[in-house]
Amino acid sequence: MVQYFENDASQKHKPSTISFTIQDHAFMLESNSGVFSKDRLDTGTRILLEAILENESSCSHVLDLGCGIGPVGVVLGTFWHCDLTCIDVNEKAVQLTKRNLQKNGLSGNVLCSDGVQSGTYDCVVLNPPIRAGKKTIYRLFDEAMAHCTNHLWIVMRKQHGAASAQDYLATKYSVSRVKRDKGYWVLRVSSDDVV
Repeated sequence: MVQYFENDASQKHKPSTISFTIQDHAFMLESNSGVFSKDRLDTGTRILLEAILENESSCSHVLDLGCGIGPVGVVLGTFWHCDLTCIDVNEKAVQLTKRNLQKNGLSGNVLCSDGVQSGTYDCVVLNPPIRAGKKTIYRLFDEAMAHCTNHLWIVMRKQHGAASAQDYLATKYSVSRVKRDKGYWVLRVSSDDVV
């Protein structure tokens, strides 16, 4: 079975639209088969976005790492009017993110990549691809922090290793659990010199 973090050109094309509301603002995004959470805004991403908007002042350079169809970039771009970079390993997700940014009056640098290669960001957001495995996820954590000047925001389910991820991150960075909701943990990570 093909995973959402893999590319499969033979996968059938099943376009759809998802809609959701964050802080009384309605959003509509194009979706399709073969992408993460193709039918709805997933619960973890919703909880992550709510935690960020409740706890982070506006940032100017945002990286949405593992962007899927772009809900994080669209929401934060709408509320913060920031420079956006969105990265995903899935080519279909990258194309959908480009369209979703444009349809929502936003622009950004959208890249197909398996991690962070360059740039500096004051906010990095990651809903990690759990099925890709711990080695990949921890590599993404470290790559994100190498390019982050302020906070890395992560959402993970407790049953998918949130506690061990927090322990791993705490060996290198300052970590706080900002929110727990419906089995999800939202972690805010910063280098020791960031308050």
